[in-house]
Amino acid sequence: MAYQLEQLKKKVRLVCATGALLACLQGAWAIQPVSANFTQVFDAQSQALTIWKMADNPDVFIFDFPGLVYQGRSFNRITQFTEQQFTEPYPKVLNNQELASYIQASRRTQSDFAFGHDVLVSELVQFFNYALRDKIELYPEELVIRDFLLEQELVRFWRGFYQAMRPDAVVLAVPQTQHRKTDEPMITAGARYTILLHELAHAEYYTNSHYRKFCQRFWYQTLKQEQRNAFKNFLASSNYSVENEELLINEMQAYLIFTPDRRSFSAHRLGISDLELQSMRDAFRHGAPPIALPMSVPGGL
Repeated sequence: MAYQLEQLKKKVRLVCATGALLACLQGAWAIQPVSANFTQVFDAQSQALTIWKMADNPDVFIFDFPGLVYQGRSFNRITQFTEQQFTEPYPKVLNNQELASYIQASRRTQSDFAFGHDVLVSELVQFFNYALRDKIELYPEELVIRDFLLEQELVRFWRGFYQAMRPDAVVLAVPQTQHRKTDEPMITAGARYTILLHELAHAEYYTNSHYRKFCQRFWYQTLKQEQRNAFKNFLASSNYSVENEELLINEMQAYLIFTPDRRSFSAHRLGISDLELQSMRDAFRHGAPPIALPMSVPGGL
């Protein structure tokens, strides 16, 4: 471990000042994941970053942020890399100016570019390797994620590259409840519940092969072509890479069943009738295998 750390420091000095690197390492290694269930995570309040490990699924880690700008500086660039690149000839980690321009062109800010995030460790390894190769100067908040992965032995740094030790582990990000700030919107308890549930639905898709296969069958065999197109149009409006069919299926199940806030997802936003949306939900619930997440949640949060 000591040898790997020394090699890591030498390599990262190309893209990060030494002082910032050491601060990131110390900050990340001071944070240890806390085992918790859904209710414990939802009810928690903290003025500092908390990292949870789901008690019923230890392959799922949740970064719980006391602020949307803090969360955005940690995960926005990663989400742009994993979910929103569809015109680039090859995957590319945006530099700070490119990221700022991209967010501005999306009519978003660091605080509302995305309210929750989900990413596989294998995708994080790709992100950090591309950033290292292209000498992209990452934010200190992003380096905290990288160093957490190293400390938890989800990733190792070996012979000049990051390698996934647990590629199928999942990292999520959600915000704490908060009042409206000058540069950040309010996060109500209902919004936090929706974001947490939605992101955990992605984790279920990643880590439960039976559930994932059911979602794929539902997409291809149960939904009609016009219904699939409705989801594509809905997701395209939020800059998702709709050429990625696996991403579409994952987002479909998370929005269809696990996004009770009508401001985030509704029949109107999908461009269909309430009756058709309810029929789709009924068909999904009827065929889905048992999972830990609640399949029926109150709407109108």
